[in-house]
Amino acid sequence: MDFKLQGVLPPIVTPFKNEEVDLEALRDNINRWNSTGLSGYLVVGSNGEAVYLNEAEWEKTLVTAKEAAGEDKFIMAGCGRESTINTVAACKRAAELGADCALVITPSYFKGQMTPPRLAAHFERVAGESPIPILAYNFPQATGLNMGPELVAGLSQHANVAGIKDSSGNIAQLSEIVRLASDEFSVFVGNAEVFYPALCVGAVGAILAVANVLPEMCVELQAAYDAGGHAKAKKLQWDLAWPAALVTRVHGVGGLKTAMALAGYSAGTVRMPLSMPAPQAVDEINAAFKDLVYQGAEELS
Repeated sequence: MDFKLQGVLPPIVTPFKNEEVDLEALRDNINRWNSTGLSGYLVVGSNGEAVYLNEAEWEKTLVTAKEAAGEDKFIMAGCGRESTINTVAACKRAAELGADCALVITPSYFKGQMTPPRLAAHFERVAGESPIPILAYNFPQATGLNMGPELVAGLSQHANVAGIKDSSGNIAQLSEIVRLASDEFSVFVGNAEVFYPALCVGAVGAILAVANVLPEMCVELQAAYDAGGHAKAKKLQWDLAWPAALVTRVHGVGGLKTAMALAGYSAGTVRMPLSMPAPQAVDEINAAFKDLVYQGAEELS
């Protein structure tokens, strides 16, 4: 890899206008994010409503993001599919379109049959056939499956499994993953409510929905931690936790797009069967975010 797998990434939303992908809005958002200190972008992931995109839309979204991203940003593409062969094909296509690495979520349709050995075989085959490094994606709230530390540690020995995004929110589990995994393995936390604790136990960065709205604040939290500024990092964590919860576990992607609009981003609407928040929820989101929308990281000091 000619880039470092660390730092803060937003799992960027896919803007829709009348349920059609709005590539110009996507480009505008990335142009703005380019100056915020983010390390890169996760494209066509869960917050990008990738499961609602057809293959042509998936490709166009990835290409647009690659074209718009700053030269110092790396592109992580959501490539998880239900079958191993289709996941491999997605990784290969993402590489052709310029992605630097692939994020692969656990297949979950037949979750009762997804034993640790079967999951290990899936990820090892994908890693062995993918032309770009892969990261495992543990998101038990969505998939009903949890990748335990021993499974992840085993995968970390594969030369092309570069890391994991763990969105479980379980700090004890994340700490054990860091302890057991290889030294070169990059552990990203995917839950902003535990961003600071995750850094304390060895995470190298975060992939956070709320970074779509407050990228400077998320970047500043990690910068404060890296500089030994624990008091500042803890204060930023406390300020960030509830707004982050509102746009993930409480109101979901619709809530995230509502908060982005408050911050001046072109988020558009969601695709059915998702829906945008009701007026009362919009008021709740606005109240939580209105004092946290910054023009630059200097406003945090």
